[in-house]
Amino acid sequence: MPTQKPTRKPYPSDITKGQYQLIEPLVKRRRKRTGRPPADMYEVVNGMLYVLSTGCRWRDLPHDYGVSYVTSYRQFIKWVGDGTLKKVFEELKYKAEKKNLLHWRNAYLDASDVKSKKGVENTSDIPENIE
Repeated sequence: MPTQKPTRKPYPSDITKGQYQLIEPLVKRRRKRTGRPPADMYEVVNGMLYVLSTGCRWRDLPHDYGVSYVTSYRQFIKWVGDGTLKKVFEELKYKAEKKNLLHWRNAYLDASDVKSKKGVENTSDIPENIE
């Protein structure tokens, strides 16, 4: 009798199965005939999103994802290197724009930059009432 993998409680960073189906053709791997069975790519993606959204170390990926942090990390590095993440972003952007979900007038670019004054040695040169 085959055992089913127990379902875990979703984390806030998880995507739904429907959302995963939008990117599945871009991230699905071809199965090799030898070696370990392939990791569940849905859980790999959710593991990546967990680490990226929480800012935790890869090593701190919760065990209930069912994939090791090494698998998620290696896949992330591979996708960054081969351009898969950029393709996923572009595909999602294209689909959102096609459904009229993107409003470019609300797009913002933030490039905060503060130059320091060279040669300031004492604080008497800095104004006291900066508003």
